[in-house]
Amino acid sequence: MKAMLYLFLLLFGLLFRCYHLSEPDDVHGNDRNTNSTNQQQHSTLERECNTEVSALHKIVPYNADFAFRLYKQMSSDSDDKNIFFSPVSISTAFAMLALGAKSQTQTQIYNALAFNLSEIEENEIHKGFCQLIHKLNLPREEMLAKIGNALFLDESLKVLPTFLEDVKTLYQAETFSTNFLKPIEAKQQVNDYLKNRTYREMVNKARDFSIHMVMVLVNYVFFKDFWREKFHPLLTTEKHFIAYGNTTIKKNFMCQRTWIKFLHDEDLSCSVVEIPYSRNAVAWFILPDEGKLKDVERSLVKEDINKWRASFQYRKTDVWIPKFSLSASYDFKGSLQRLGMADVFNDHTDLSGITGKRNLRVSQDSSAKSEGLPTHPQTWNYDKTKMLSSPILSLIEECGL
Repeated sequence: MKAMLYLFLLLFGLLFRCYHLSEPDDVHGNDRNTNSTNQQQHSTLERECNTEVSALHKIVPYNADFAFRLYKQMSSDSDDKNIFFSPVSISTAFAMLALGAKSQTQTQIYNALAFNLSEIEENEIHKGFCQLIHKLNLPREEMLAKIGNALFLDESLKVLPTFLEDVKTLYQAETFSTNFLKPIEAKQQVNDYLKNRTYREMVNKARDFSIHMVMVLVNYVFFKDFWREKFHPLLTTEKHFIAYGNTTIKKNFMCQRTWIKFLHDEDLSCSVVEIPYSRNAVAWFILPDEGKLKDVERSLVKEDINKWRASFQYRKTDVWIPKFSLSASYDFKGSLQRLGMADVFNDHTDLSGITGKRNLRVSQDSSAKSEGLPTHPQTWNYDKTKMLSSPILSLIEECGL
């Protein structure tokens, strides 16, 4: 059985910034004594991450649930703005943060990420992410997919050895010593890391550093691939592009003339097109019927994807896709709080699994960038001309894990 992973985008970076809280109290003085036992467990887990995918297959349905739940929260707040995010990046970063969370804070993180701890054990969650990171980073022909994690730790911050061992072993996290008393230099260090790891695509995305910061947790996802059927450059044509609010602009559209998977969902009032990349990834385009965008956003669940996958029909079709680039920054705090992550971003948070003390609080920032990822394709059938040109939903799915 192949796992279906929703990547959603080409490039994404997520940063957590941790600050000291006043009046810390020690609550985990025994963590250091269990370090040798944990190291033995971690070496076993590392071998399993490199050889098995059972835990990965187990976390994928929960990740899919989280992807659609978060999208609904974001779309309800979007005010007709473009939404562009990677559920894999967000869930990976927060799962890594959960390693250092305790009590109610940890429970809220898992619940917000759609994990049901009565169905899946905590160690299975982290083993699943370990396998996910390993599989995504395997070299593949033509397609380039990478996911990475890093911790930038202030020189004065005393981090529990067990937490460092966890993030390195399970999440392949790199760690760097940083002097946040020099915030400009610290910000440059993080930006240089992101630029180098994303082939110079993500530039100057870290910002608003201060002397009160003591840790930055970074996650990035990078995806680059070629279409299986190439778009012919001579067919590129300027056409009208209908954006939100019925605003019409002119854009260059690429054209692909080929057999594609297509269907119309009468229940959800939308059409769906699948266009494959060169290897195991596919791009899906969900085109709501006129006036039905918000209805589709409210109703869409991962079960619809499974239904469509079994219902596709091949059609000989012209596909017109606008050429564009997209860059955006988001604050997921409100959306994640409404999903149940209430304490993570306030002074009630318990991240004592990181330092042994309840002396950290979290701020979050994220950036996304895409070049050439289509969001408004237009299609018509040879035997029945039908033009579709309106705001749509799109996602990238990795099918070969």
